[in-house]
Parts: sequence; C-alpha cells; structure tokens
Amino acid sequence: MLLDLHVHTTRGSGDSSLRPEELVEEATRIGLDGVCLTEHTHSWTDDEIERATDDTGLRFFRALEVETDAGHVLVIGENGYYSEMRSIARLGERARSSGAAIVLAHPFRHLYAPGPEQRCILAKDAGVAPGDVRAAARIPAIRHAHALEVVNGATPEADNNFTLEVATLLGFPSTGGSDAHSVHGLASGVTEIDGDPRNSKELAEIIRGGGVRAGVDMHIGRLKFLETQGGKRRGPISRSPASQAEDTRDRGTGPRS
Repeated sequence: MLLDLHVHTTRGSGDSSLRPEELVEEATRIGLDGVCLTEHTHSWTDDEIERATDDTGLRFFRALEVETDAGHVLVIGENGYYSEMRSIARLGERARSSGAAIVLAHPFRHLYAPGPEQRCILAKDAGVAPGDVRAAARIPAIRHAHALEVVNGATPEADNNFTLEVATLLGFPSTGGSDAHSVHGLASGVTEIDGDPRNSKELAEIIRGGGVRAGVDMHIGRLKFLETQGGKRRGPISRSPASQAEDTRDRGTGPRS
C-alpha cells in the first residue's frame, strides 16, 4: 500500500487551501492508495472520512501534526489532542500504552539554512552541527519516535538527506510525505506500508513494527524507495548519480488497478 503520510486540508488546517474533494481527485489521478490526514487542529471523524472517500477506493487515515518541545511530530492512532502533547517524552510515554505511532516530521528542517542562528529545534537544543550525523543520532528525543520522516516535500533536500543519514545509521524505519497544503506536490513523498491497514490504529501498529519505508517522486512518475533498515541503501534523495539507477523503481502517474 502506498500512502502520502503527511497531508493537510481545509477541514483541519487553517494554513491549507487543499479541499477534501481536490485531495480525492488528485490522489486518484496519481495512483495513491490513500493519505494520512495530519491536521493541525482537527481530528477527522469516521463519518467525515466515509463521506469524503465514498466509493472512490481511497483510504483516509486520521492523524495529527503537533508541535512539541522537540519540533513537529505526526501522531497516528490518537483520536484528538490532549494537553501533554507538547512534551515529546510524555507523548512517547502515552504512546507506549495507547499504541499510537510517533513520527518525527521534517526533524532537521532548517539545519542547513543560511545565517548564524541555528533554526533547527532538534539540532539547536542538542548542540548538533550541520553534517554531524553521529551526534544527531544520539539526540534523546529520537528514542521516543517510531519512525523518522526522511522525505518531506516542503523541506530542502539537504535537510531531508541529513535525516536519511541519521535514520540509516540507526537502522530506523523511514516515512515519506508531501506535507501538502494544496494540490501541488501531493505524493512528492510517500510511504510504502507493509500490510493492509483498515484504520489509524492498524496503521500505527504497522509503523511501530517497522513495516514502512519512504519513497520519493511518485508525483512525477519516478518513484524511488529509500532503504534505512538494513541491506542496500536506496538513496540519497538526490537523483543524479548513475550508480543509483538500479535502485530505481519507476511507476506511472495513472490510477492503480
């Protein structure tokens, strides 16, 4: 199953212009199996999901993107916000009992941003310099996550590649998402799901078990997967080296059968 694991719509994110009906149309055109609705302020209900997807065959999974003391986090398998979500440690503690999955979203965004001031929350608080993958892998907040988002369509390539290096060093599960707030760029990052989840709880269980890997460029019909959990690594995200051609799996942009 192929999901865009990071999408925002007008139904739950004030900064999004992506209407649910537009999302359904574009996801179907590209050939996604579904999307994860990582809204900022509103957790979709089962009735809302059923009305939006109707008989399209798409699957919508409700989730949340929350701002924590370690940066933005995707929470999958919880039905709504609660006061302790601000703390990544408390979020991780609750997830151990609730079964929710925690994905660090664009964890090293702004790491390579120009200027003297470090703007990446994870790196700044831990004193990690750009390029220091081993130091980044020791950041305590990472131990509370079940996966790292190594492909984020709204994050510079250098920052995504650094996250990919950290996930690979740790042998950590990886996810991809477009972070779409409009039709543009949907499925620029995707996640391959090893299984057939019917709801967010089942999706969270698969993520917690490591049954995911990130993909990039599905929206332009050139899907590549990035391996971080052992074996031959499929990356970096930059697509120039000819030596990476054998690790490329192309997929058209039409609907999947």
